[in-house]
Amino acid sequence: MPLFRHNQPNHSILLMPVRLKSERWPKNKVRILSCDTEGNLFTQLIGRSVYQRIKAEAQRRELSPNNFATVYWDTGMNRNVPVFVEIGDKENWALERLLEHAFRSAIVPDVLIRPVREIIRLGETKYQEVVTKKMKRTRKTTSLPSSKVLGRLPYYRTKDIEVSIPIYKTEYTFPLILLGRLPQESSMTPSQQRLLVLDSDGDLAEITLPSEQVNEAEIKLSDLRRKGKEGSLVCLWEPEDISVDVVEMSELQVQALETVTHYFEETGKGKLPLSAAVKEVLYDVRDRASS
Repeated sequence: MPLFRHNQPNHSILLMPVRLKSERWPKNKVRILSCDTEGNLFTQLIGRSVYQRIKAEAQRRELSPNNFATVYWDTGMNRNVPVFVEIGDKENWALERLLEHAFRSAIVPDVLIRPVREIIRLGETKYQEVVTKKMKRTRKTTSLPSSKVLGRLPYYRTKDIEVSIPIYKTEYTFPLILLGRLPQESSMTPSQQRLLVLDSDGDLAEITLPSEQVNEAEIKLSDLRRKGKEGSLVCLWEPEDISVDVVEMSELQVQALETVTHYFEETGKGKLPLSAAVKEVLYDVRDRASS
């Protein structure tokens, strides 16, 4: 098999599981051959539980006459989610040729790059539609926060950090674990970023932070992962400000947080039953924040 790059671009198409020479996959991981918007072929390790969900959905869709592809969409904070999209005959033909070139030379011809970009664009549209729909459905069943809470939570703090009222509860407790980015609203500026967070009570909430601050924190998280370590972004309430920092975690703790995000993506609900693993993460983060 030709050698593929190991670095992971932001968004990609998942093609098929592969092993590199006599490689043994890490525990709970599966290596997937992928292609990014520039036509670069590379391999990436994804969680085995994620792979099993993808496999099950693919088997279900194979019963349909429609062609489909799996886009691995970067939702922010180095977290990707699989998104299934229906594709036309042209894009399906391109994927078949893509695999042929992948194993022959590991080089994608220019004629196939446009269909690849179109498939990934469909993935973006699908992801935004799913998340927006779930957010609207949740908001319809959520009561407005009381005036007491509105008065207690300041909207603007130093560095222009805006803390929005949570979607799913009228109060939340710090520290907050950042789970992923949420779709931007039309009234927002590019300098603002909506985020899905898990508060210390174990409830999901929404906050809005400066995009620059989130980007800087994500760079720190990427640096940590390049060292072979795992972690998550945590939002801390400080006397004069709100800060975002990286907290090192075990792989099992990160996987526990991913189940929370999957729960939201699949149900749109903000109140969820907490597993022992998630509770352990919350206790650990609280202890570190108070030390």
